[in-house]
Amino acid sequence: MPQNRFETAHSTLWKKLRPTFDHIKPRSKGGPDTPENLQLAHARCNKIKGNK
Repeated sequence: MPQNRFETAHSTLWKKLRPTFDHIKPRSKGGPDTPENLQLAHARCNKIKGNK
């Protein structure tokens, strides 16, 4: 079992958990849809994060 995310090949992680766009500052809190406010996140992580 890897101790952190850097011990697993990046491509392996993305195969298992589909990528989504995550808003760094949530849209519900006034965050824009600009590239500066978007990052890739696993769908599960993005859902868990919610609007935090």
